[in-house]
Amino acid sequence: MQFILNFFDIKPQSDAQRLQVAATLKDGVKTIAPTLPAIAIWAVVTAVAMIAAGMPAPYVILINLVVYAASAQLTVLGMLMVHSPLAVVWLAAAAVNLRFVIFSAALKPYFCGFNLRQRLLYGFLSADMNSMLFQFRYRNQAAANANIEQKSFFVGMSLVNYMVWQLGVWTGVVFASAVPTSWGLELAGTLTLLALVIKACEHLAMVVGGIVAAAAAIAFQFLEYRLWVVVAIVAGVLAAMLTETVFPKAFLKWPNQSKNGVK
Repeated sequence: MQFILNFFDIKPQSDAQRLQVAATLKDGVKTIAPTLPAIAIWAVVTAVAMIAAGMPAPYVILINLVVYAASAQLTVLGMLMVHSPLAVVWLAAAAVNLRFVIFSAALKPYFCGFNLRQRLLYGFLSADMNSMLFQFRYRNQAAANANIEQKSFFVGMSLVNYMVWQLGVWTGVVFASAVPTSWGLELAGTLTLLALVIKACEHLAMVVGGIVAAAAAIAFQFLEYRLWVVVAIVAGVLAAMLTETVFPKAFLKWPNQSKNGVK
């Protein structure tokens, strides 16, 4: 445990801080736990798709260990199967992952004070759900350089998220021939995450942004290389910003929702 804390530059200076770190790590795991079944399903689907495309199992495992980006992996996989030029493959992968530019901008106030190694490490572990849940937890606090509690919370979420993803990949690799695509696992994972995202919406801007993003995603499905993802993100963000500007106090109230997060 001490090695992990040192690796992430989490250095409690007293017994009280050590207890706080342990409690916050557990809180991070507890917070992201509801999303883990969907994460595991997505990992299985991704691994099965890669194996079905003819990619050797060791490559599938290695790519998921060091790339850790399902949407980009699936986009690139389809392009490699039709022998697209490598430059086009790189551009498509970058376009699909543009959403992480938005995530990074939101997380920058917390991590900008870290050294380069720490920024790369925390950035590598920043995925869709843990980034969103981190921002949601600290939404009522002024964004500033992450303290030891915030580091612990992020690491608690991120490590278990990464480990569950790798477990799902290994499961998909081992049982690829026994998991038919007709089972609709991808849809099940998406619906699970969608339910969690909807519950996290606490302002009209978030609802409008989600609806606009969904409509844009459907309307631009004809775009190749999953570029509809980029269009949906830009449209959703702009719609949310406009709504928040016009209706700054349009907060929503959900049953059983606490001030610090989603129960």
